[in-house]
Amino acid sequence: MRELWTRQTIPGDIEDVEIVAGRTGQGPDPVIALHGITSHHHAFNAIARHLAHPDGMLALDLRGRGDSGKPPSGYGLDVHARDVVRVLDHVGIARAVLMGHSMGAFAAAQTALMYPHRVRALALLDGGWPRVEAGPNEEATVDEEAKRIEDGLRRAFSRLVMAFKTPDDYVDFWFPGQGLTMDTLPPDLADNYRYDLRQVEGGWRPKCLLEAALEDARWNAAEAATAARLSSITVPTALIRASEGFFPGTPPLIGDEAHAAMAQALPLRADTMIPGSNHYTIMYEPAAIEVARIIDDVVGSY
Repeated sequence: MRELWTRQTIPGDIEDVEIVAGRTGQGPDPVIALHGITSHHHAFNAIARHLAHPDGMLALDLRGRGDSGKPPSGYGLDVHARDVVRVLDHVGIARAVLMGHSMGAFAAAQTALMYPHRVRALALLDGGWPRVEAGPNEEATVDEEAKRIEDGLRRAFSRLVMAFKTPDDYVDFWFPGQGLTMDTLPPDLADNYRYDLRQVEGGWRPKCLLEAALEDARWNAAEAATAARLSSITVPTALIRASEGFFPGTPPLIGDEAHAAMAQALPLRADTMIPGSNHYTIMYEPAAIEVARIIDDVVGSY
């Protein structure tokens, strides 16, 4: 498989951390892509391959993930939004199309809220729903929804403190008992898993810093935008949802109520649910083909 990404490094200073990114395409206006809470820029492999936009994609390793700097603390979506703008300044983009998956969708929305003059359009991929402020009769519902998200994240978080003897053992963590290996996975997924790992004494460990993921999760639960706050976003927004949650057969993360709240709060110019996809498989073929098509429409229209 040919190398997809050209590595770019945005240096830090005495206060900011180094941000590593991958670039595809050429030209001054790449789509800026922000990944999920424990992931990195290679998660966008399949979508980037199918993107027709000639300026391609600039996908970041958010701080604490991938090959970017990993301070012991200092996370939260407001910090990630500042990093996004720092990247835009470094590469000379005045107003960007921001695309985010999962937590990256929340970070993209936060960037639009904090720096509206730097965002031209948004694409929210299975994330970015409004935080619900519980009233006296809503606490049980909110707790149930929070538990469902927590249960889905628990497995992804658990691997961050694990060591794997070989990369193939890491594949078995994700697909237990199926006998899959790096060589038998689809190339884009295998490349994602390889980049996710760093070699340590006696094996391999994921690059994502657990403390970063935990701090971001706490920030999102307490500080992410409510529907009222999201309603101040004025840029055209595409919402792309998976039809299932973290695992096949589970309810979608953006259910009917959250979807209705987003449709009312945001200036949606596209609103698509991709059937047969879950929160993870929406990033890969065949779903990635449709995701890339929608992103191309967003870039071409706004």
